[in-house]
Amino acid sequence: QIVGMPVPQDSLADKLLTGLGYHVRWTSWVLHLPPGADIPTRALPAGYAVRAATPNEYPAAHTVVEDAFLEWSRRERESFDDFAAETIHRPGFEPWHFRVVTDPDGAVVAVAVLCLTDDGEIYVNKLATRADQRGRGLAQCLLLDSFAQGRREGATRFGLSTDSRTGALGLYEKVGMEVTDVWVHRAIALV
Repeated sequence: QIVGMPVPQDSLADKLLTGLGYHVRWTSWVLHLPPGADIPTRALPAGYAVRAATPNEYPAAHTVVEDAFLEWSRRERESFDDFAAETIHRPGFEPWHFRVVTDPDGAVVAVAVLCLTDDGEIYVNKLATRADQRGRGLAQCLLLDSFAQGRREGATRFGLSTDSRTGALGLYEKVGMEVTDVWVHRAIALV
């Protein structure tokens, strides 16, 4: 069995765990768009659309998110009810917080779930693209759309977190986000 925890990179906790024999399982980054940064637009492929999800699309969006996150995460599949509790049923949810990209047939192929914090930050809680739709710029378009929609709704800051298991750091840097914090998940095997 492996036991681990995230700690700020190079912190006293990181040094302590290193000294105790804990190894790095993955690295996590918190990223923000610099204050006042321009939010460019990116064109979607012909026939694709980005917009707020409709309630009847929430189950399909949940499937896109779970399929994508389970590619690298070791956990049980989250039920739609649990997903809904932390997204569409959470306090403060507004329909524009749930963004999707649809393909020419109208199927949900990419999803962004946003939170607007009390201090005016749009936090991208989930961002996922269906595996067979990757490499078309859908996530980049969806992310920029989310920031633009957030700005229209009064947000002044834009952030998210990712880790080395996802391979998505470059995507966020391409849209102008910058790393503001680095964490490492240190772990040790119990004997």
